[in-house]
Amino acid sequence: MTDVSLKQVAEWVRGELVGESGSVPTGVSLDNRTLEAGELFFAIQGEQTDGHRFVNAAFEAGASAAIVQKGWIADNTANGPLIGVDAPDLALGDLARAYRKRFGIPVVGITGSNGKTTTKDMTAAVLGTRYSVLKTPGNQNTRLGVPMTILELEPSHEVAVIEMGISEHHGLTYLCEVADPTIGVITNIGPTHLEFLGSVEGVAAAKGELLEYLDESSMAILNFDDLLLPKERAKGRLLGFGIEEDCQFRGEGFVLDREGCGHFSLQSQSFDLRIPGRHNAYNALAAAAVGATLDVPLSDAAQALQDFELTRWRSQIAEKDGVRVFNDAYNANPASMKAALLAAKEIDVPGRRIAVLGDMLELGPGSEEAHFELGRHVQLCGINELVAVGEFADNMAAGAVEAGLPVTHVHAYPDREPVISLLKETMKEGDLVLVKGSRGIALEKVVEALGF
Repeated sequence: MTDVSLKQVAEWVRGELVGESGSVPTGVSLDNRTLEAGELFFAIQGEQTDGHRFVNAAFEAGASAAIVQKGWIADNTANGPLIGVDAPDLALGDLARAYRKRFGIPVVGITGSNGKTTTKDMTAAVLGTRYSVLKTPGNQNTRLGVPMTILELEPSHEVAVIEMGISEHHGLTYLCEVADPTIGVITNIGPTHLEFLGSVEGVAAAKGELLEYLDESSMAILNFDDLLLPKERAKGRLLGFGIEEDCQFRGEGFVLDREGCGHFSLQSQSFDLRIPGRHNAYNALAAAAVGATLDVPLSDAAQALQDFELTRWRSQIAEKDGVRVFNDAYNANPASMKAALLAAKEIDVPGRRIAVLGDMLELGPGSEEAHFELGRHVQLCGINELVAVGEFADNMAAGAVEAGLPVTHVHAYPDREPVISLLKETMKEGDLVLVKGSRGIALEKVVEALGF
C-alpha cells in the first residue's frame, strides 16, 4: 500500500481517527508477530483469539496505527493512533476496495472447486512473460486474504491475478466487490464445502456469482467440458477452454506420457507439460486463455507452462531408493481426489500403486457416503493398496473392499502415526505412493517422515 494517509484510511473505512494522524502507512498486517514497522494493524476477532489483545504489542513492533472496534477504544488505552470501526474485518475489505480503484489495470479473478491455486500460479507465469504481475501468495484466497493481496498493489504492477475461494453463498460477490476483476476464470464445479453450500448445484450457484458480477465489458473464461458451469449467466465476452468440447481454447490431440504429463496442441502451438495429471492440462489451458486475452503469444505461454513448477504438496513427485511419492497432500475434496487417483493411474509404474488418502472435510451429512464412494473409486483406478486415514477411514476402506480390493490390501487408521510405520516396512522399489487428504489431516507429515 503506497501514498495513503491515516486520514484517508479512516475515510475509506468509515472510521473515527483517534490520535496523531501524520504518518503514512506502508502496508497492513493481521499479526503483531510478523508486523513490519509502519504497517497498519487490524485487530481481527477470530475463532481462536482476538486481535485487540495485541494492539499494544503491534505498536511496540512499529505499527503506524491500529484499526479496532469502536467500543474497544472507550475501555482501553493504546500506545499509538487508533481508527475505530464497526468491524475490523469488514474495514479491511473497505480499505482494499477503495485502494483498488486507484489502479486501472486488468485483474484476473480465479475461482472453482479444484485447481484454483495451480491455475493462478500458471496464469501468473504466463502473464509474467510480458507484464509485471501481482498474484495471490500461496492460497490466501479468503475474505481476509483477498483484501491483503489487493493492498500489495504498487504503481509498477501491470496486472493482478487473484485467487478467490469461498465456503458460503454471497462470499464470492463480496470478494469481487473488493478485487473488482475484469477477467473471471472458473476452473470447474464439484462437491466442495457441501456442509455450507448444500449441494453441487449450490456450489455452481455460488461460483456463478463471479459471472453475475462481471459486466458487459468484462471477459469470462470457463471450462466448457464442465456441464455444471452456468455459462448462460455470463453477460460479457465468453471464452471456453477444454479438451472434449468445441471451444476457442481446446487442447487438441491430448495425450499423457509415461510420467502422466500432458501434451496437446492449441491453435497449432504445441504444449508440453512437465507436471502430471489430466486436470493440470485444464489448468494450463485456462492460463493460456487468459494470456491470449491479454496479448501474450501462445508460443510464450507454451514455454512458460513447460517451465512451470508446482508449489509444494501439489502433484509433486519425488523419488528415493526406487520409490516414487506423489505428494498431493495440500487439500482434498471428492473431485480432486478422483483427479489425483486418475493421475496416479496414468503414470507408468513397475511396482504397486499405493494410495494414502485422508479425510475430505466440510462435506456435511454426506461425508460417510462420499468416503465410501471414494473407496470404490480407488479400486476402479487400479490402486493395489489403500491406506485410509482419519475419522472416515473405515467408510473408505469398506467402499474399496466392496468394489473388489482384497481386504488384506486395505488398511484404515484414525491418525497418521501407524501409516508411517506401515509404509516404512512395506514400500518397495518400483512402488508409487499417492498421498492426499484435506488440510486438517496434514498428510504431508507422512511424506516428511518418510524422508521425501
